Amino acid sequence: MPRRTNPANRRPIARRAAAVGLVVIAGALTIGAGAQGPAAGSSEQPPLEPRRLEDGTWELDVLSPVYLVDREYRSMTGPWSTTSVHLGSGPELVWILGYSATMAGPDGVIPASQEYMCHSNLDFDPTRHQQLLGGTKALTSRLFTLSQGQLEISFPAGFGMPLVGDEPLSLTTQVLNLNPNDESIGVRHRVTLRFARQEELTAPLRPLFTKGVYGLQLLEGPDGYYGLDEADESEHGPGCLQGQNAASHVFEDGQGRKFTGHWVVKPGREVNHTLVTKILDLPFDTTIHYIAVHLHPFAESLELRDLTTGQSVFKSGTRPFPDRIGLAHVDSYSSPEGIPIFKDHEYELVSVYDNVTDRAQDSMAVMNLYLLDKEFTAPRIPRVRPAASAQSTNSGAR
Repeated sequence: MPRRTNPANRRPIARRAAAVGLVVIAGALTIGAGAQGPAAGSSEQPPLEPRRLEDGTWELDVLSPVYLVDREYRSMTGPWSTTSVHLGSGPELVWILGYSATMAGPDGVIPASQEYMCHSNLDFDPTRHQQLLGGTKALTSRLFTLSQGQLEISFPAGFGMPLVGDEPLSLTTQVLNLNPNDESIGVRHRVTLRFARQEELTAPLRPLFTKGVYGLQLLEGPDGYYGLDEADESEHGPGCLQGQNAASHVFEDGQGRKFTGHWVVKPGREVNHTLVTKILDLPFDTTIHYIAVHLHPFAESLELRDLTTGQSVFKSGTRPFPDRIGLAHVDSYSSPEGIPIFKDHEYELVSVYDNVTDRAQDSMAVMNLYLLDKEFTAPRIPRVRPAASAQSTNSGAR
């Protein structure tokens, strides 16, 4: 398939201020057309063959095109590409066990600095997924997000995310450069998906599904409580701070309010509270077994709190690079025992940013929860020997 280049990216190279857009589709947080960066310009790479590991699981590596980094690229304005990935060619049940993304040089092998990592997103079609595997719960299209500070997700032993081998997955990668100099460098993402085949399992796996919760800032409306007609601060927390829109893409909650999930932090410290009960939309009481966190530079922490009990569910801290702008580490959570979470409880997300610069900085606050799926039953799918594959296109910015 030939690579498609975004016509809007054919203008001359110039410094551009960060532009960010937000759309919400079926509860999934994705970046819209207002966030376009230049499309990658290198030639398409052939798909890599999956390799079998000693423990009987499989790994598939996917290489992005080579991205030229030659100037400042703030969040979601850098070069990007989208790759179509299949873990199999037929209707075989497979289990994703882990996902990693690292920055590499043009050869795809020699490591490059992770400061060039904007994000790596893996998406799927939740409607098609439920048609294949069943289930009634609301699903988001985002399976994984990795960004600066967290470059790997590995589920605890005995857990996996079930998929059908020929389900189309969409991998979008984008680069970042918050520390520009006079040099030009070619970099690419090397993404690895680790998975198991149902027919080769020696012990059953416990199924996981994902729910994403994210910080919001109020742009317009009577208060900062997302999705509530009447809010009680003693029950629902202090609500969102009044925010600044950084682009034209906003969304409404059906209660006369407009919000953004990608907002501007002025110089100084900011604490933002978002009621996320409706966003979380739990189908049943369950347990959390993995938590991945997406934050931007200058973030200090992101915490999920149970407002019903007054307890913290999980708090993620960060560690910045010591000598440049960026996040060297973001805390994640992994446990076979899990954290209980309840359908009838109220939850809020609390983000803390400390902008130590003299200019406004963009921000996001996303927590992806991987929950035990109590309604999943493994279907009987005919045995088909799959052939994993990947093919790149430039189809839009994420």
